[in-house]
Amino acid sequence: MMRIGFLPSDFNPMILMLGEAEDCRALGGVLRRFARDGADVVFGDLGFCQAAGVDVRLTASAGPAGVEHREGRSFIWRVPPEIAAGFAERLDDLAEPGRVAGSENLDCGTEEGIAVKVSRGEYTDDFLTERWRT
Repeated sequence: MMRIGFLPSDFNPMILMLGEAEDCRALGGVLRRFARDGADVVFGDLGFCQAAGVDVRLTASAGPAGVEHREGRSFIWRVPPEIAAGFAERLDDLAEPGRVAGSENLDCGTEEGIAVKVSRGEYTDDFLTERWRT
């Protein structure tokens, strides 16, 4: 199960996605489909994702690339299709069977703002579960 949460910070706010190899592969598939079709994706609606008190929508809609914080714990993640395809390839590398742990920062070239990080094997299973919600 890919666990998704928001880590607020004055210096490095982040959407953090934690999962295992199969979750990284599944997320890569979602990004490939998004790159091909361009249809919005709500992460909380994906069967392999558990959004811990956040609502993240992946979109190719007009606006600056990167993560935009909406009201409360709602976020829009704007990613151009060609960048989404590149993210999918990076997640394939993260999902390699011989790789025990690692992470990928999925940024759209924006220097400031909210980062998106996908991690495998770097956090305990209970990180970003119900008790971490704020």
